[in-house]
Amino acid sequence: MGSKIKASLFNHLIDAERQLLDPEIRQSEQALDALLDDDFIEIAANGTVFNKYQVLTRLPTEVVPQFYNQHFKGRMLSDDIAQLSYQAAYRRSARAEFNYSLRMSLWRLTEGQWKMVFHQGTPCAVFSISMDDD
Repeated sequence: MGSKIKASLFNHLIDAERQLLDPEIRQSEQALDALLDDDFIEIAANGTVFNKYQVLTRLPTEVVPQFYNQHFKGRMLSDDIAQLSYQAAYRRSARAEFNYSLRMSLWRLTEGQWKMVFHQGTPCAVFSISMDDD
């Protein structure tokens, strides 16, 4: 069972998570490298598995989708592993339909810096998108 996450760390990790959705960050291999752990693994909604190298070469070339993320929850799994979960809605263009997913990320404290070590998005039912920043 996880333990309570400190508010300052929780807010820091939400900010870091959102940085990974920022077009400027996504197009910078250096910025991505700073946020992703060397052991990073992502399981995409379609079941494809990506490692850090693949993400560093793929993301800078992608058109950045429009993202909304909300209802973050966090907990500590150990002293150096934190878990975030949240709802995400994204679409490739303003005219496209939204895709809805539940997201989970694990962040590991490495050499004094929190880096994402795991991320997964799982398709889910439609939910209401909140424009509040929570």
